[in-house]
Amino acid sequence: MLELHQFRHSPFCLKVRMALAAKKLEYRTVEITPAIGQIDIFQKTGQRKLPVLFDNEKPIHNSCSIIRHLEKIKTDPKLIPDNPKESSQAQIIENWADTTLAKSIKIVFLEELTKNPTLISSLFPNKMSDSMQKFFVKINSNIGSQISGLINQKEKESLKLNLDCLANSVEKENFLVGKELSIADISVASQLSLLSFPKSSGENLKEKGCSLYINDPSLKKLFKWRDSIEEVLITLNHNGSY
Repeated sequence: MLELHQFRHSPFCLKVRMALAAKKLEYRTVEITPAIGQIDIFQKTGQRKLPVLFDNEKPIHNSCSIIRHLEKIKTDPKLIPDNPKESSQAQIIENWADTTLAKSIKIVFLEELTKNPTLISSLFPNKMSDSMQKFFVKINSNIGSQISGLINQKEKESLKLNLDCLANSVEKENFLVGKELSIADISVASQLSLLSFPKSSGENLKEKGCSLYINDPSLKKLFKWRDSIEEVLITLNHNGSY
């Protein structure tokens, strides 16, 4: 069976889970605590970054590489369209979501953590000790002043403009490219998780996220679109989650 080593709330791990659900592939997860648990992954694979998918003990790194592997082992449904134009569009959007969008959202999320450090305890696995949670809270408070300087008002406005464009796009069409779910939709939807945590994040993170965006009326249709994709994938998985 496929084995996904992940930190559940990483957008890139969510991206892989969404792809696995879309293809109705059976897998099991191994939850990795950031920093601490990644030592074990490094010892096994020589890589620290998550996600890592093991297929017959062979490790595959990076969400993009993992999804290309899934495309080979189960060709239907396709997440990368056959149509050359749509294929190019979907992969361009995937690359943009994984880089530009991911970077901007990560910074505003870290900024949110400095304002709401209790959010940290909701992110970590229940098995993490209280002392370890306090350790991460302390680290977060120490870097708070540095984080706030990483993203200026102009960059926030650029992120908001991009989110508004996405919201307008999904209001007119169910999918970003073509008429079926593709890697473009999964890549964008997964990155939105740090702005507004989806149902699959669990009760601890219900209705949580970045206050500036989660409470923005103009973005409700974007988060609703993300939620509708998740509902379809959860239904496909038959167990209420993925």
